[in-house]
Amino acid sequence: MEIKKQAGTILLRNTMAFDRAHADEFRQAIEDAVRFAQENAPQLMVQVFWDLDRGLCYSFQLYADSEAILRHWEVSDPHIAAVMQHCVVKQMEVYGSPNDAVRSGILAAVGSDKVTFTPELVGYYRLG
Repeated sequence: MEIKKQAGTILLRNTMAFDRAHADEFRQAIEDAVRFAQENAPQLMVQVFWDLDRGLCYSFQLYADSEAILRHWEVSDPHIAAVMQHCVVKQMEVYGSPNDAVRSGILAAVGSDKVTFTPELVGYYRLG
């Protein structure tokens, strides 16, 4: 049986640090952003985990391709900004091969010292 790559698929893992004194506001901004994304944005999957004791939050987002990421930024910008009022990005891991526009956008937003890009090898996903 041949294993086929999901061409263009991109997985983001974002590690954010937040001020525990404003954990409730941060949690609410995250919940609002995820609810909005579920109803309006193109992600195939969004899952967020948080470590309240350490003030860290981890977001995983799966996209079909670079165009989906660009679309997400376009429609979700106010929600992204609301989340970012309460945190800083510690690290972003990008799995897949985003196009130049996405790569540049991530680097500009996060900084090259906090981002890694790892190209895909092989895999599949089942959602639904």
